[in-house]
Amino acid sequence: MGTDELMKHVPDPRKAGLGGYIPVREADDTLQPKDSFMVTFFTSEEPPRIAYEIRIPLRLHSTPEFEGFDPPKDATQSFLTLVRARQAAIAALPPVSQPMNPVLLPGSANGEEGILVYMLAGTTKPNVAVFGRHFRVLMPDQGTTPTYVMPLSRSVLEMSTRGPKGSRPEGLMVTHLVSDWPLETHVFVSLLSHLPVYVGTRVGVWRVSGDKIALISERPPKVLQ
Repeated sequence: MGTDELMKHVPDPRKAGLGGYIPVREADDTLQPKDSFMVTFFTSEEPPRIAYEIRIPLRLHSTPEFEGFDPPKDATQSFLTLVRARQAAIAALPPVSQPMNPVLLPGSANGEEGILVYMLAGTTKPNVAVFGRHFRVLMPDQGTTPTYVMPLSRSVLEMSTRGPKGSRPEGLMVTHLVSDWPLETHVFVSLLSHLPVYVGTRVGVWRVSGDKIALISERPPKVLQ
């Protein structure tokens, strides 16, 4: 939504010298989350500066708010830390063939110290669920060397969410070898596609329905037996 709004005002972002963007959930003075995200587009210079800010309200049918800065304004030190973590995580990835969408979270969300950078593979094709290849990268709060780079699937995996004649499937089924249980990316796909995801591992078959996960069979799929 942020990039769509940017394109309305900046038809050719490449000529604007942008280095990327970071979306952040806004908060009030007591750190309570607001019903909006701020998508901040930064320049490719060093140090990066802020060129555009787009506020995305979470309310239905709300209009994004666009603001540009000429010249770009200085970024705070905390924002620069996020930018550098993002850029270092991108640089640490192996060669990829899919568009990648970086998402930053505090490491504490996963019981770790540092900055979690999820590199979520995307697609430009409609009605396609992307199960991989996603990555989870843990960056230290200060520094440019990742603590780890973890692929969340073994390969690129994309699946249609439409059946014959445009019908809607009852669910999606994948086998998973990276761990014996579903990962956060399976929850992400289920939430995004509004479909249950059945994940076959060496432990058995799991059902992921939105943010609910349940082991429904203790027998692994035949391909994993």
